[in-house]
Amino acid sequence: MDTPENNLLQDLLIRDGHVITMDPIGTRYPAADIAIRDGVITAIGPHLEARGKTEIEAHGNAVLPGLIDCHMHETLMRGLCEDLPLMRWLEEICFPKDRAERPEHVRAAATMNQLEMIRGGITTFIDIFRFPGEAAAVAEESGLRAIFSPQVIDQPAGAGETLESNLEFIEAWKDRHPGRIFTWFGPHAPYSVSAGTYLKMRDLAERYDVGIHTHLCETRDEVEQFLKLHGKTPVGYLHDLGLLSPRLLVAHAVHMSDADIHLLAEHDVAVAYNPTSNMKLASGVARVPELLAAGVRLGLGTDSNLSNNNLDMFEEMRLGALLQKLWRSDAETLPCELVLRLATSRAAECLGLGDQVGSLQVGKRADIIIVNLHAPHLWPVIPEPRSNVIEQLVYSANAADVLTTIVDGQVLMRDRQVISLDENLAEQMVHDAALDLMRLAGLEERLDKIAGRG
Repeated sequence: MDTPENNLLQDLLIRDGHVITMDPIGTRYPAADIAIRDGVITAIGPHLEARGKTEIEAHGNAVLPGLIDCHMHETLMRGLCEDLPLMRWLEEICFPKDRAERPEHVRAAATMNQLEMIRGGITTFIDIFRFPGEAAAVAEESGLRAIFSPQVIDQPAGAGETLESNLEFIEAWKDRHPGRIFTWFGPHAPYSVSAGTYLKMRDLAERYDVGIHTHLCETRDEVEQFLKLHGKTPVGYLHDLGLLSPRLLVAHAVHMSDADIHLLAEHDVAVAYNPTSNMKLASGVARVPELLAAGVRLGLGTDSNLSNNNLDMFEEMRLGALLQKLWRSDAETLPCELVLRLATSRAAECLGLGDQVGSLQVGKRADIIIVNLHAPHLWPVIPEPRSNVIEQLVYSANAADVLTTIVDGQVLMRDRQVISLDENLAEQMVHDAALDLMRLAGLEERLDKIAGRG
């Protein structure tokens, strides 16, 4: 057991939690305390003698690392872009909407998304969308740990950020909040971004020592299009451009050949698995067991609230496991603890943050959530050493069970009350912004036509 010096007052002390550390050996404590000073975990163990300036009683609830969303877009128009396959969805709804986006729309969207993440126990996320400075300004207030990869789109013009605006954002924000707000490059996809832009981003990412996040092999049509045009898969295409490297995080990776998987593993490319979005858009089922067996870094993502429609990582864990079991006709595929790692420690590795977050260990940043275990839908809770707490978290819990969310030792939500953002002010702002964006994008007529009303 690690204990801080008794004469040192801690900034925060969490008492009496069922601690699931997600450390490499899977250490659990049925009743333990966690001490935090200067944003760092200083001790974990039963009955710590330390005192805290602030103390939180966990009352036997689950205490675990904050969840990490490996792929999402801070979008606004949830519930208005439904029941279309990916390419029609992009061309008829998303690209017209994205061309109409204004900074104030993204400010409202980021506020909504970050409130939802705090309430659902997500402490770290990577966003790929428009006007990243607006979203980053919200993150300054919300306290979340965030990576922003501006979504660059060359074709159709005007539907995304540009290489120039991506670079301007990196130069403006890269060192503004070291360790908490990060800046990456965000080329949307090989079918919407030119080879020249990818090559420039590859070189700039090296120069600025930042990551690159892109969509890859999301649909069968995308792969077939590249085979026809280039004689190679999108993975082979990026490989030939020199893009495959540990800096690269790709979203989806659904339609992958064995050779594609081998290339990702060989170059230590990370993959974000987005099961709910892949199901909703009928994109397909990612070859998760093969990716893991090859040694590919893999984490879970929600994708956007347009294609999910929520940012509930508990739901993503449950559906991500069940989808693979069904697809493989194998109930042993993706066991619970591995699924939880895909949302915590392994997700942190995908984002290059494995030495800072993703597990509860002395010396790591204090990104911690407390999850209610006293609700009937989470009963029974079996004590250690046969505890079923991880099973309950993966298969029974949901975002509304998160009681407290902490990032860098700062309490962002306590007992379901968000502290860092004002929900009351945000609600009307979001509604007003959504109606304005619908009007500017001409979505009223498009949605009426799709619904058969026009």
